[in-house]
Amino acid sequence: MSLGKAITHVGLGNFSRAHLAYFMNEYTKKMGPCEWGICAVDRDTPRNVANAEYLSKHDFEYQLITKGTDSKASHQIRVIRDYINMGTSPESALAQLVDPATRICSLTITEKGYYCDVNTGKLFVDNDEIKHDLENPAAPKSAIGLICSALNSRRLGGGAPFTVLSCDNLPGNGHITENAVTQFADLLDPKLHEWISNYVTFPNCMVDRITPQTATPEDPIVSEEFCQWVIEDKFCNGRPYWEIVDNVLLTDDVMPYEKMKVRLLNGSHSALSYLAYLAGHRDVDHAMAEPDVHEFVKMYLSEVAQTVPAVPGIDLSWYQKKLLERFSNPNIKDQIQRLAEDGSSKMQTTMLPVIRAKSKRKKSTPMLSLATAGWIRYMAGIDDFGNEINITDPKAEELMPLARHALGSRDVQPFLEAAFGPSILKYPGFVGKVHAWYERLLSEGVWRVLDSLDEFAFGFADIAIHGAPIHEDHSPFTEMSLQQMVKLTFQDLQQMFDSYDEDDNGYLEYEELKELLKDFINKIRDELPKADLAEVFAIPEEDVHDELLDEALAALPDPEDDTVVRMLLMRLDADEDGKIAPDEFIQRFHEVVTIRYHQFRAEAMPVPSEATALALPPQTFRGSWSKIEHWAREEPDDETKAKAKAAEQP
Repeated sequence: MSLGKAITHVGLGNFSRAHLAYFMNEYTKKMGPCEWGICAVDRDTPRNVANAEYLSKHDFEYQLITKGTDSKASHQIRVIRDYINMGTSPESALAQLVDPATRICSLTITEKGYYCDVNTGKLFVDNDEIKHDLENPAAPKSAIGLICSALNSRRLGGGAPFTVLSCDNLPGNGHITENAVTQFADLLDPKLHEWISNYVTFPNCMVDRITPQTATPEDPIVSEEFCQWVIEDKFCNGRPYWEIVDNVLLTDDVMPYEKMKVRLLNGSHSALSYLAYLAGHRDVDHAMAEPDVHEFVKMYLSEVAQTVPAVPGIDLSWYQKKLLERFSNPNIKDQIQRLAEDGSSKMQTTMLPVIRAKSKRKKSTPMLSLATAGWIRYMAGIDDFGNEINITDPKAEELMPLARHALGSRDVQPFLEAAFGPSILKYPGFVGKVHAWYERLLSEGVWRVLDSLDEFAFGFADIAIHGAPIHEDHSPFTEMSLQQMVKLTFQDLQQMFDSYDEDDNGYLEYEELKELLKDFINKIRDELPKADLAEVFAIPEEDVHDELLDEALAALPDPEDDTVVRMLLMRLDADEDGKIAPDEFIQRFHEVVTIRYHQFRAEAMPVPSEATALALPPQTFRGSWSKIEHWAREEPDDETKAKAKAAEQP
């Protein structure tokens, strides 16, 4: 028996050649020649044509090289049997899908290829290709049109359906595909819609393997060693016995795996890409070798992981560590700009659901908002060194002018509304944080912002004042003020040090530092509910809303979190010997706990124009110590005592 073509795959890019084709190659190596070979179908683009020419000259065989941190393997992929250009031969592509031998139609067409809003599910009926395919079903241009025309031919001819298997990085990719196909089918023929609903299946699946772009068709496909495929076991016309292939899991519920992968891997890829590119990085592994970038990705993963449900068989802490290791792999030269492409589509699926989930639970979103501010800054089309950025995004014509306007106006709200829809304004805390980070990115530069993230582990900079007008030309950081954390003298600091140096060895070690931090934060936590929030945050009484105290308490760090303590230890430990000497503690403790905030020369100069916004020198303003020292002291000051006594009088 020769290898058949039971799978028609639409969209044969590098990823599908490193993932789907790799798994099917492994399958055929174990099963021998069988029906489950692949016929590739793709659009008529110069790159696709060049790839097709190369593959046809080599009997559709190519080399895949997989690389780990310290390993390398070569695979000869021999599972592709044919290639059809649907742009020049739509009838051949249609005939291939109508052929009863085709039992699965798989897809990697990216978010753009589904021609629908992935949030609302609405089909883009005004799209030129969709309109063309409805009027010319025998010569479709889109994957959705091709699938519907083929299924309609099978229906009318009394044939069996085929399974439609999306392998794109989209949560609920099967549901999205089914929704797009059935809407199109209803417009083409309502009876087709009914037939598809009764007989065709659209399994969800989660795919995972980092695969960089290649320069030419002659280059071998290079991917990381890690690979994973989780598939909903819902096929209407048979499937390969994938259970025999390593790293393939068949399940009844893909959702937890999808959320884990899309929110953590894909989301952190996007978050990393914009800030790293602005900072001058071009390769992912080089960016991850920079401690500040690495720490940002780590903090982003920790923040987002709180919204991922339990995943059967996978420890999310392990998965986060594995992602950091994979991103840092020096043998995979993944391009940052590849990750930055199509942000308006990716952010809808990777970040927006997380923003909603955390905002509804009144949970803090500092790293999500920083990533979003980085995206807005990136979409202006120029990095921190004045170099032009080549923007690739389906909404570039709409979003780039808004991003450029924000350089001068400092107003990110129009961009956010255009990118996420007006409903994003339901989350003013998130919007305020984006505005604050954006201000800092412009006035301080991305390097300084990333360098300050260790201070963010202590939470105080992450309180958004809902009443603060977003259109002002100063940062909510200056308004929230906590105003200047705690007023401690050198004598106070020496006393704190001595009190927690339990073994009297002249150093604070890890557990001692952890205890100090725990008591320090808990004292603030105890005193904050008793404080006058308008005074504490230096805002008008009318801006003190019901959620402010909850946000302030939620923003405080968890001293039981080893990451917080480790970051404090790293910041204080000037000589990197793993313990804190008195001079290190006294000289540097206040720098760590203080909010570092800036103000963009609001009084010194007018709001800059778009042309001058990037030319202004970075500015950093540090907070001094606060009037609220009674938070962290045993005894309140005389002024506070007088206020408390007055408040007790009837």
